[in-house]
Amino acid sequence: MEVAVPAAVRSWLAVAVASAVAVLAWAGFWYLALPRADVCPAIHPAPAGCRVDERISTAWLWTIIVAALYVATVVARVRPSGQRRQAVALGTVALGVAALYGLWTVWRAGG
Repeated sequence: MEVAVPAAVRSWLAVAVASAVAVLAWAGFWYLALPRADVCPAIHPAPAGCRVDERISTAWLWTIIVAALYVATVVARVRPSGQRRQAVALGTVALGVAALYGLWTVWRAGG
């Protein structure tokens, strides 16, 4: 038994997923970038929270990139268009890819 979900609800659901991805990405960027320990071990790559200077600038960059993709996804949902569904889906996928790559980049920035 399937329940039919209107197209408008599906595209707003995609925006809700994009919102969750963006918030989790930002939390991850800053979790990796901000110091949490008084002493950092001398290992390569440096663990999360060490080498703050490089990681903070990288976290800012990816915060801005994810914010721009998030805004583009929401604008794609709000603007009337024939390809609204495809644009929102593409924006959500691009946001997810950018979030994962950004997390990897912030983590590697300390090394």
